[in-house]
Amino acid sequence: MNTADLTFEHGVLVGASVVLILFIVLWILRPWRRALLSEAPIPLMTIVAMRLRSNPPNFLIDAYVELAKGGIMMPIDHVECLFMKYRHQLNSPHDLAKLCQEIHENMKKNTGQPSG
Repeated sequence: MNTADLTFEHGVLVGASVVLILFIVLWILRPWRRALLSEAPIPLMTIVAMRLRSNPPNFLIDAYVELAKGGIMMPIDHVECLFMKYRHQLNSPHDLAKLCQEIHENMKKNTGQPSG
């Protein structure tokens, strides 16, 4: 490769591209890593989809982790769906987790499954 053909503009373009790629990767990986380390793994594409739908991944992941730590295994898609439905009534991830837990218990009660 002939370095004489490279210009300052090429260097700036490459540097800006690297920074942009790192920003995008960290934008997705930080919430994913938090969920993974909390033993409530979430697929990367789910986090991308949350961002595309303008739903806050950190808020949803906090509620999901709280549910998982409480022994309630509910898909993250259901947590997100409940968030979208009750978005304006929720003040914290704890409120969302509590709502999900209530709905989960009501579903078990209606289907005759033992709770707990």
